[in-house]
Amino acid sequence: MLGLTLREEFRGKRLKGTAIELSNDSNTGATQIAAQQFLEITYPTHDLLKGIEAVGPNQGRPVVVIGERGLGKSHLMAALFHAVTDPASTSAWLNAWATTLADPALGKIALRDGMRVIGESLHRHRYKFLWDVLFENHPHGAFIKGKWEGQGASQTEIPSDKLVLELLEHTPTMLLLDEF
Repeated sequence: MLGLTLREEFRGKRLKGTAIELSNDSNTGATQIAAQQFLEITYPTHDLLKGIEAVGPNQGRPVVVIGERGLGKSHLMAALFHAVTDPASTSAWLNAWATTLADPALGKIALRDGMRVIGESLHRHRYKFLWDVLFENHPHGAFIKGKWEGQGASQTEIPSDKLVLELLEHTPTMLLLDEF
């Protein structure tokens, strides 16, 4: 037996908000708590493991998660957030599951580190444009925004690909957009 337990919010007589939020104003969102705490309620599903591999080292491809409400898309994105921001805890989690499931390959999944991860739940409507998410949350965002806005009469309606590339070359970034 795997020793699985239900999360606390599923144990009561009445279910209430059980959806995973990447972040919230009370700082209890899935990306605002410690990786170890979040991973305690996370199981290594096939989709999750494939997602972790897809954002691993030398994997520069986009990952899109599509599905109906309640399938775990936000949970998967939060797990990817923790896999990149805290590879040590994620590695320990993978190794523990490798032992539990007698599958040593789980412990050998390569993890990426050294990236800035920006996660945003778009249903909160905090940003008018996607580039605003980058400008506000990226360490080089204010500089690039100023560079774009400082173009005067030659300023384009949308920041150029060169400006976005300059931003991302300064600090490699993983962008997680929930409820897109």
